[in-house]
Amino acid sequence: EYLFSSRSASHEMPCGHAIHWDCFRQLAAHDSRCPVCKKTAETKERMMPTWNAMAAGVALQPVPPELCRVVNIQCNDCEQNDHGRAWHFLGVQCRNCCSFNTVVDRIIMSGEEAHEFLETMASRTEFAGPFDANAEPPRPRVSRRRSHI
Repeated sequence: EYLFSSRSASHEMPCGHAIHWDCFRQLAAHDSRCPVCKKTAETKERMMPTWNAMAAGVALQPVPPELCRVVNIQCNDCEQNDHGRAWHFLGVQCRNCCSFNTVVDRIIMSGEEAHEFLETMASRTEFAGPFDANAEPPRPRVSRRRSHI
């Protein structure tokens, strides 16, 4: 049914796209993203408890060294890129907007090499003091060795 001539109620998402209310309810049962642009279909305030729970899950479930990956990501919500991030099977949180609605653009390194890099970065962060969200993270060295992914 065409949305703009429909007598059914519609819903405008935070991204500005509109969807039938019944379609939105069906979508929200399994996905929290706009079907058109893939931005989160709820407000940041409504998603923050979910994102905080996901961040806690990431913190409680470290990735084993042999499965570690260093990745570059792009956030679907704020469209920011971030480099040299630790990959996690639960997701990679955007440092800019706190969303987990991110995609991996590139795997920079994996396995033990990635684990050592991430350990080094973590020790530098602890030594340097509080994290500065506005600081540009250092770009990791790109490995020319073949990955076993």
